[in-house]
Amino acid sequence: MIFRKILPFALCIMLILSTGCSKEPTVSESSSESSSVQIIISPAEPSESSSSEESSLSSMSSVSEETSSSESVPETSSIPETSSLPETSSSETEEPSSKDYGTLILVNPWNYIPEDYTLELETVQGKYKMDIKAAESARNLVAAAKEAGFNMQLCSAYRTVEKSAELYQRKVNQYIGYGYSEADAKVEAAKWVAPPGTSEHHTGLAMDLVSSDYWNYYSDLEHDYEKFDSFKWMYEHCAEFGFILRYPKDKQDITGITYEPWHYRYVGIEAAKYIMENGLCLEEYLEIIK
Repeated sequence: MIFRKILPFALCIMLILSTGCSKEPTVSESSSESSSVQIIISPAEPSESSSSEESSLSSMSSVSEETSSSESVPETSSIPETSSLPETSSSETEEPSSKDYGTLILVNPWNYIPEDYTLELETVQGKYKMDIKAAESARNLVAAAKEAGFNMQLCSAYRTVEKSAELYQRKVNQYIGYGYSEADAKVEAAKWVAPPGTSEHHTGLAMDLVSSDYWNYYSDLEHDYEKFDSFKWMYEHCAEFGFILRYPKDKQDITGITYEPWHYRYVGIEAAKYIMENGLCLEEYLEIIK
């Protein structure tokens, strides 16, 4: 009787123990399976696995470098294609470091010497120098005049802006000494000496010259020089060497400068011949060839 009562409890305990044991082997089998996998893998296989992992890491590193690189470089889509870029002129893309203004550059009371103007100086006579574009022609003109019997002497050629300032102020002071007000003195002085920045002498293309015997009669440059035979010869032949009488008597209202029979400007033979043959000044010629 007692056995019959104990039997159900024993069966329950066995069932519970049986259920608990069935779960533990499951875990144990999984663990055992995992252990067995590690045991049966040949030594070569871990190497392959390691290689695969290194390859994967290398690949990731490569992607990382590419990503880093792409961050510092704009995406292709953000860079306009050449065909979509605006066209630029050759003057914009091949701008010289110093502009060549040529022999027809205009410098007068209304046109200052450009700030980027450059020149290469060469001796013409004594201490006087001119731009290399005009120097040889000036020497040839002086030599031709000498062959014709006129000993021409330069009394001015290339002049710095600072030198012009000095000469201009000297002329202003001269007129103040004559009794002019400072304002009127500056106006009168500008008719004879170009204010700094407006003088053709800055270009290295202009020169003042008279015959050596001129100084026997005058101590300064005067209009009367037009009476000398040397002036007449210069007027007739200067164009053959590319020079013009820059400030003619009948063009003072155009040039803004008083008549100067001693001042010659190099413009090139073709332009010089046209200007002198047609009785023009440089300003008029430049208007014609615009």
